[in-house]
Formats: sequence, structure tokens, C-alpha cells
Amino acid sequence: MITKKANLLKVINNVYVTKKEPVSLVHFITNRCNARCSFCFIDFDNENTFKGELTLNEIDKLTKTLGTSLLNVNLTGGEPFARKDIIDIAKLYIKNTTIQSIYVTTNASLPDRVEKFAREIIDYDDKINLTFQISIDDFPQRHNEVRKIKNLFDSCIDTYRKLLKINDRVSPVVSITVTEENCDNIENIFYFLTDDCGIKSLKCTVVRDEGVYKTQEEKKKKIYNAYNWLTDKIKEYSKKNKIINYNKDSLQGRLHNKKDHISWDLTKKMYMSPKYISPCHAGSLFGIITANGLVYPCEILEDKLLGDLRKNNMNFLEIWKNAETRKIKKFIKDTKCNCTYECALTYNILGNWRYQPSLISSFFDF
Repeated sequence: MITKKANLLKVINNVYVTKKEPVSLVHFITNRCNARCSFCFIDFDNENTFKGELTLNEIDKLTKTLGTSLLNVNLTGGEPFARKDIIDIAKLYIKNTTIQSIYVTTNASLPDRVEKFAREIIDYDDKINLTFQISIDDFPQRHNEVRKIKNLFDSCIDTYRKLLKINDRVSPVVSITVTEENCDNIENIFYFLTDDCGIKSLKCTVVRDEGVYKTQEEKKKKIYNAYNWLTDKIKEYSKKNKIINYNKDSLQGRLHNKKDHISWDLTKKMYMSPKYISPCHAGSLFGIITANGLVYPCEILEDKLLGDLRKNNMNFLEIWKNAETRKIKKFIKDTKCNCTYECALTYNILGNWRYQPSLISSFFDF
């Protein structure tokens, strides 16, 4: 099968002029998860958390209404591989939309399912790119304890190595979330993963106060310092080719690397003292679909529901362009909404002329 190609001129016009259709979506395909991470924002004690997942038939209808500018979808959860039909879900996105890449966030506790997904999807489509974000936040014993899955660390490394062997359209990347649980030991964790475990693709994020998780105030400075050190060290290793998150021989790879560096720098500026730095395009270029079909501009604005897909005949763009969405987009603009949500930051960078010189400079990097 051949991936539908987005019209480049239409995408550029959408990103920089009209901003009427999403370029990327995060789809929480399930809230089910076999882990119980202490810093997770999902309320696992609420029985309603696991009710009402969109069916495959509903997702089929949904993916036919996502417009002509969608380039990426992030399939996440919960643990997305808790859904046994995740391969079918990915195929619907490929068949019915213009996506060029799929990003999957996983705890890597089910390595055989992950590998099967990767092999089936690249066989199904000859152009699609797959990125798997594998979460590892600590040394083996502590990582297993925090996520409450026996032998999970070993499963993560096994999954990473299996994915590396498939082909260059499959990119596993280990992601460290800096939290109050690991911030005091982040340097040793980094060296252990890179030097001892042989991890060559590594990214990081900083824990957010979201849902049921709240960071202790007295820990925030330590978290900031750890995140600052870690991002600088990843940049240093990248220059030495000891970490290669994206293919530096390709323009797309260099753009992704530069985008990550800008995003990390913005996060560092906002983490300790939240401030408005640039316009947010959540609700315009980027959005969230929950497991039960609710649409939000981002994960942070939990009280800004754009609409319910089931009440709109699974028509996403009908919600995306309705009066409530226009009202919330105006709220985001007028209040100069800001946060450290990395997924939204990616498209704030992409859609802002201010960052184009830095991105263009990546043409000549490395």
C-alpha cells in the first residue's frame, strides 16, 4: 500500500496562514495499562477511566474526517499495546489519512507485540516511518519498582534491540522522564543507559503537573537542574555521534534534532517560572483525542472540551471548526496560554516564523 501524500503547498498554507486543520494528533487509544507509575496523570482508581473506548468501526469513521494536512499521529495510552487491535488502528490511519509517520509511546512490557506491530505496519505501507518511545527512568530495580512491573527494564532493552534490527524506517528511542523520584541520580542513570546498556537514541522530558499527579514544590529546583544537565549532555553526545536520535544524513532528521533542541530550551525557560514565550497552536495545528472520543486542544487544558466525537457522528473536523473550538482558540490566544507540554511545543515551533532561522540552520548542521 502507498501512503496518501499530503499536498505540500496546502500543508504550508495551513501551518503558516489558515491554521484550520491539525498537522499532528495524540490519540489515547486506551487508558488501560499494566503499569502503575507513581507520576502518571491517569486516575486508575476511577472505574470510569476504563469505560467507553472507541471501537475499531468508530475509529474508521473518525480517520476519514481528519482533513488533508495531518502528517503524524501519536498512538498512546495507557499502554497502547493493551489494545490487541492496535495494528488495525494504525492501518486505518494510514489508509484514511495523509500521515507520513506514526509515533507510539510504550512501556515496552510486551516486546513481541511491539515487534509484530512494527513489522506488519512497514510491510503494509512502503513509506510510513515509525518511532517508538520507550520509557526508561531509572536503574533496573528502581525502574521496575516505580512502574510496578517485574523485569520491565530487561523487557525495555529487549524491545529496543528488536526494533533496531528491523530497518531504517523503524526508530526506537529511549525517553527519560525527569521526576522527583530520579532527579538526584540523573547523571548516573544517563551514563548507565548510554555507556553500559549501549543506548544510542535517547531523549528526555520533564514531569508535568497534570491530572492526579502534582510535584512537590521543594523538588522543582532539583528537577530543573537535572533536566538542564540531561538535555545539555544529550546535545553533547549528539555532536559526538554517541547519540543519534534521527538520521543526520537526511534533512528531516536534522530538522527533528534542531526542533528537539529548541523545545528543550523553551521548556527550561518555562519550567521554574511559567511565562509566555510564543503563541500556542493547540486547537489549531495540534489536538488530543481521548480513549472515549473526547476532543481537547491539549492535555493540559482539561476543562476546555472541544466536543464529543460520538455526539458529532465521529466527524473530527466538524468539532475542530465549530463555535466552541473558535472560542477556546481565542482563549488560548488572549490569555497567552503557556506550558511545557512537549507535543504542543513541537508544533508551536513549527508554526512560528520566529524559529525558522534556527530550523533552517539545521540544513548545514553536522
